[in-house]
Amino acid sequence: MAKVVRSEEVAPQPWANGGGTTRELLVADDSSWRISLADVSRGGPFSSFPGRRRLLTVVDGPVLALVVDGVDHVVEPHRPFAFSGDAVVEAAVPEGPVRALNVVADPAVSPHVTVLELGRTSALPLADDQAAFVLKGGSEEAGAGSLVVGPGEVTGRSTVAVVSLDRG
Repeated sequence: MAKVVRSEEVAPQPWANGGGTTRELLVADDSSWRISLADVSRGGPFSSFPGRRRLLTVVDGPVLALVVDGVDHVVEPHRPFAFSGDAVVEAAVPEGPVRALNVVADPAVSPHVTVLELGRTSALPLADDQAAFVLKGGSEEAGAGSLVVGPGEVTGRSTVAVVSLDRG
């Protein structure tokens, strides 16, 4: 059985800049990466993570508008968006609050997120360097809002955001 982290059981923590809250779902033993879930209910600056890579995926809510180093971006649900932790980022929630899955990693780790829909009888195997955040559906063991940590598998009709962390 894979390790399961239920987001509702993880206490929210304030962002480093105080502009929102996040729930740290999983952190590497060597602190080379972390997977967290952020609630963005109002506009404002994002915290910086100098020397890190960032990958953000809106998992609940409408769109997130970002200005990254002066360039406008609209981040739509389930569409991963990568940017530098060194970037100056200003956010807006023009259509209402969003929840975002965030991966922050050092340069030696390449994070990837793929959103998949699984059928009722599907089983998605996860390797050691993968985790899957259940967006909708899931199983009794790992329903919506759960992070399934590899090695293991995700079962049941669901929509999942698969996080892969490649070293090298």
